[in-house]
Amino acid sequence: MSCIGTAGHVDHGKSTLVQALTGIDPDRLAEEKERGMTIDLGFAWLKLPSGREVSIVDVPGHESFIKNMLAGVGGIDIALLVIAADEGVMPQTREHLAILDLLQVRRGIVALTKSDLADEEWLALVREEVEEQLKPTTLAGSPILPVSAYTQQGLPELLAALDHLLAEKTHERQHIARPRLPIDRVFTITGFGTIVTGTLLDGNFKTGQEVEILPQGIKTRIRNLQMHKQQVQVAQPGSRIAINLANIARTALERGNVVTLPGQLPVTMLVDARIHLLTDVERTITHNTQVDFYSGSQEIPARVRLLDVDELLPGESAWAQLRLSRAAVVARRDRFILRIPSPSRTIGGGEIVETQPRYHRRFQQAVLEALERQRQGTPEELVLAALDRRAVRSASTIQSNIGYTQGLTGYELAEVAKQCHLSEGVTLHILETLLSEGRVRKLGSFWFAQQVWEILVEEAIRLVREQHQQYPLRAGLSKEEWRTRLNLTPKLAAEVFAVLSAEGQLTAVAGIAAEGAKGVGYPQEIPHRSGSLLRLPSFTPQFTSAQQKQVQQLLQRFQQSPYTPPIRAEAEVIAGEEVVAALIEQGRLIKLGDSIVFLRETYEEALKRLVVYLQEHGQLTVAEARDVLGASRKYVLPLLEHMDALRITRRIGDMRVLGQNTFFTTTADH
Repeated sequence: MSCIGTAGHVDHGKSTLVQALTGIDPDRLAEEKERGMTIDLGFAWLKLPSGREVSIVDVPGHESFIKNMLAGVGGIDIALLVIAADEGVMPQTREHLAILDLLQVRRGIVALTKSDLADEEWLALVREEVEEQLKPTTLAGSPILPVSAYTQQGLPELLAALDHLLAEKTHERQHIARPRLPIDRVFTITGFGTIVTGTLLDGNFKTGQEVEILPQGIKTRIRNLQMHKQQVQVAQPGSRIAINLANIARTALERGNVVTLPGQLPVTMLVDARIHLLTDVERTITHNTQVDFYSGSQEIPARVRLLDVDELLPGESAWAQLRLSRAAVVARRDRFILRIPSPSRTIGGGEIVETQPRYHRRFQQAVLEALERQRQGTPEELVLAALDRRAVRSASTIQSNIGYTQGLTGYELAEVAKQCHLSEGVTLHILETLLSEGRVRKLGSFWFAQQVWEILVEEAIRLVREQHQQYPLRAGLSKEEWRTRLNLTPKLAAEVFAVLSAEGQLTAVAGIAAEGAKGVGYPQEIPHRSGSLLRLPSFTPQFTSAQQKQVQQLLQRFQQSPYTPPIRAEAEVIAGEEVVAALIEQGRLIKLGDSIVFLRETYEEALKRLVVYLQEHGQLTVAEARDVLGASRKYVLPLLEHMDALRITRRIGDMRVLGQNTFFTTTADH
């Protein structure tokens, strides 16, 4: 399905020509009929000689209604530029032609209306003038046909020319299974509810389908679809359609909203773009210039952040970030128009290159080169760019890669497809081709650019190696700290570790510092951090000769007074903080609470003695536990609370009884 859009100066006969071609009056508003001019968008349709059915969007030509014109011209396939033969090219002719050029509309026909009012010599002069106006635009060389809506002169030739242009296969509509409908009209019909209209882009809509209205994020359902007042079950890309939406108020929607499938399009308030300033504008664009941004049916105030120049001159192009004043719904390679708000005039436009960019610093050559690659990229290059979103780094960081983790991640298929503005099927085919070429890596459901994967592996191992160098007595680096410093999700971190473990580059060991050693008599369900520390396979914590002497001295103190040993702070005075932490991590010392530390053998013996006492007496008080162990309350109370936490005991008032972990009661006698 295709869409034709009119363009041209006010009162040059656009609506009259549309009515002559279709039999439909596109001027639907009473005020339009009274004033004899199009104010808002009008719509009609016709069947061409080949049998092809096409939609027509009739736009207003008056400069006061240029914003309405922009809302309708975005989704057209062919421009029907209307110029009155008795007047020739006029101001709005030039502005509409500039807009079509900025939007890269490459197929068009010029209809010289009212040709019955001009003689052949005058028509020749007008034709020559029009050809000159078309030369620097995308419509250069377009057919110029004299017509008259009143005498029907030239109408068959015009229809045949439209048919011929639409038959060209080189300009078929993009269908990437990601449908979106920029809304240009919202109204209600009694008995049906809310209706929206627009030109469908990039995919199909189906009756009964769940859809989402952006940027609001409203979920609803397609109750009915109509095209040219006929109900359809499936709407094709390029169709002018009306959608009857279920359970949504007319007041909740407005022109500029977009209908799409849930989760397929993100909203944005910042875009990377290549912008171009028209040659004949009287002003330049400087950094942070305020403009009005038009894309599809959206009109949003924005500021232009120039990235490669201080001032954009007429006729020149530049890289820019557009900071939008409210959320927009756009896709990569969408064309847009820029106007200045006062005096209201079209000054330029351009192409969106990235819809979810980072905030760029100005005059960064690496950023500019990346933007150019993204703009010119093939589908394969777009997929690779979507997988490699590392921030631009300084030269020293690029050389060393030290401390750099932002963007070192993988992405699932749906997200890659969304970033590339491709269907998932096409994206998967490209990824599989790149995989066979060794340019990407797949881990579970995640895809990596090969270079990103290699740097991530290097960084993952470096973090563990540095932990060993900084803390040579510790068993390894916490898995959670490792994951956080790599900026990975838990799911992806697990996939990365699984690969590195299988390749023998990292290994996991249990961390047992906080809960006590998993040793003799321990019930299997006692919580412990199994495999919670990462280390290099070749690493073994080792004490130096001096530290070994400190260890022997400290352990001797613990053995001399097993149930009244030094508290942790005292132990650290004897052997040092790192040595004590290493002994705790190795399980040779057991930490209870913040300060109490027992020798492992003493800890296990204490648990057994207290369990035996409970088996014999049925209950245990703090005072009785103190007598059993010959320890003070300072040591006994943390030990009993620890046993409560492990469910070896259960506290009832001031007493303890045996808890749920009966495994302890069956092993304590052995």
